[in-house]
Amino acid sequence: MWLDNLKRIKQEKNLSTAQLADKANLPEKTVIRILKGTTANPYMDTLDRLASAMDCTVGDILADTGAVTSKIGRNHR
Repeated sequence: MWLDNLKRIKQEKNLSTAQLADKANLPEKTVIRILKGTTANPYMDTLDRLASAMDCTVGDILADTGAVTSKIGRNHR
């Protein structure tokens, strides 16, 4: 599941939720809701910001989930 990937990458990068939110330029409450699963389908721009903050790609977050991504985001410009 993509959320498991997101949490794993966050942990591998040794980032707190506050640090991740700051690096992604997102409200900490938004990141908390995503990590708790409250926000089940975050915007692609949000995932792109999180990926960029963790120095990975949206594809890394969505790996092995079967999710289809649009051609929007830093990796497709």
